[in-house]
Amino acid sequence: MSYLPQTPPAGGYLPYWLLLTAAASIYNSAQNYVVLWQTREIYAPKAHEITPLAARLFAAWSFTSATIRAAAAYNITDRTLYHLTMLAYLIVGTHYTLELLVFRTVRLNRASASVAFFAIIGMMWTSSQRSYYLG
Repeated sequence: MSYLPQTPPAGGYLPYWLLLTAAASIYNSAQNYVVLWQTREIYAPKAHEITPLAARLFAAWSFTSATIRAAAAYNITDRTLYHLTMLAYLIVGTHYTLELLVFRTVRLNRASASVAFFAIIGMMWTSSQRSYYLG
């Protein structure tokens, strides 16, 4: 029995990417319940606005996003899960773009760059491979 997702007969690595990013989101969720400094590093210009409540809300969103991506990793040809995954990446990408450019609560640093990297790659990969996995 494999714990890794099965890919379609033609193969592909997107399910593994989804599982990796789901695991990263689960870590992020747990971290937000325990410490605030990592989230405050992302929102460095206004780190004082990251309260324990804000961190727990962020943890809930991250865990929700993780479950969507994990479910899609194991059911990569399910249209609904695939589209929800695309939407989850779009939401996180839009959130960080707005926080960076409009609200000015994010600055580019090692913490925010990794989040942006995962969101951009996720959006591009799921969009470009949609017809491959969904037909």
